[in-house]
Amino acid sequence: MQRSRWQSKSFKRLFRAGFCALWVGVACGGNPELATGRGDVVVGPAGLGESCKQDDDCQSGSCSPNGVCDRGSCLDGGECAQGVGKACTADGDCADGLACSDRGRCALPCDPGAAAACPKNETCGDDGTCPTGPGDVMIGLGGAPSEGAGGEGAGGAPGCIDVKVDFTPQIPTVLLLIDRSGSMTATNFGDAVQAAVDAGTYILGDCPMNNDWRWNVVRDVLMSPTKGIVKPLEEHVRFGLSLYSSNNGRVKIGAPEEIDESKKCPELIEVPIALRNHQAMLDQFKCNDIDHDTPTGESLLAAAATLKAVTEPGPKVIVLATDGEPDSCECPNFGMGMPKKCREPGVPDMIKAQVVATAKGIHADDITVHVINVSTPSEASLQQHLADVADAGGGKVYPGFSPGALSSAFDEIINGVRSCVIDLSGEIAKGKESTGVITLDGDKLGLDAPDGWKVNSPSQIELLGAACDTIKSGEHDLNINFPCESFEPVVH
Repeated sequence: MQRSRWQSKSFKRLFRAGFCALWVGVACGGNPELATGRGDVVVGPAGLGESCKQDDDCQSGSCSPNGVCDRGSCLDGGECAQGVGKACTADGDCADGLACSDRGRCALPCDPGAAAACPKNETCGDDGTCPTGPGDVMIGLGGAPSEGAGGEGAGGAPGCIDVKVDFTPQIPTVLLLIDRSGSMTATNFGDAVQAAVDAGTYILGDCPMNNDWRWNVVRDVLMSPTKGIVKPLEEHVRFGLSLYSSNNGRVKIGAPEEIDESKKCPELIEVPIALRNHQAMLDQFKCNDIDHDTPTGESLLAAAATLKAVTEPGPKVIVLATDGEPDSCECPNFGMGMPKKCREPGVPDMIKAQVVATAKGIHADDITVHVINVSTPSEASLQQHLADVADAGGGKVYPGFSPGALSSAFDEIINGVRSCVIDLSGEIAKGKESTGVITLDGDKLGLDAPDGWKVNSPSQIELLGAACDTIKSGEHDLNINFPCESFEPVVH
């Protein structure tokens, strides 16, 4: 019986050799037959691609099982693994030793469901391949130099093979701050929901009742395992969740002039920030789980404190979804039974101004605040307030008056926050920036062009304009090449 692809001898040998899916191969030695096992024995220390018997025979790297000096692991046939992350429709589209995953990407085969079976300790997928992401790139060992980067005029020495640069797009962090106040049950929102259902543009969520509530529609648009925004992005975005409200703020029940310091305000249902966080968030975002008040300012401050504690590089964003004017922990709901000072004229406007000031302070700490307005278009004063909050927070306000509008708003914000900043595994040599060739979906990007790329530092580049807009959504092929003498890689 033919063995399954993840049980192949080639893969076992490759895995034992400590293969890393994101590594860089460089060959600047005199023998262009890198890692083929066909090089002749040379006098003195051997260069990359030249014959060897042990690691000490090599000037750099190590002696591979095929008897040549290299910086990576090779397959039994003598060909180094190429094409991790390459688009495919069948195994035959991939290099020897790789398989076409259910995502249509060439990947390492493995035992389905095996824990820590893949190069970055991921669990093997149900399709029998290791996960691939936007940072997984082709491995450039062996063969002819890539067109452009290492050919004539690129400054590379004869026979020098290009560096195929290992890179990692910076991962954004998004905290979803969702209003949990009583008005999120509003019945007038149900008309828009029913209209979308009748038009065939929306399918009701899975809550056992009240699927036309604002709260339950927001839950469905974000968290549905089959059609929600979060699930397909949980590998590429660090998500956190904060559902906010209060139960009469800090005002003592039955004694409106007294503050009860023991009461918690805001009351937050939180899920810590992490990748692959969809299920944990769905578990906490429960159907019909509504409280009373809308302490938006205090809740924004709590969300900002959570984001400040994140030390990983990448953009930080709060997405505030609310349908009502804010109250506060000292003046909840502006109703009867509240402290006398809260019933004075101008108090609601004062609280709104405090929320705007809070958003401005948060943006000063390099956190962007976007707002999704899930009220009704007729509430003019609320529209202006939410626009002011978003403007102060460095973000935008998005209308969320229907299921379709909600979905578009969340999708645009969360996909749009994906970073165009890319960290390189190594450094570009000073003065050699222009020798790099960067392609996006096969199209070459210009250095310092409006829709091209720029160098932020020797170890970091950034895509610009249309290139940046493109990479923020969906899956794309990004390749970064430099001639050998122009880039010093980190060898794994």
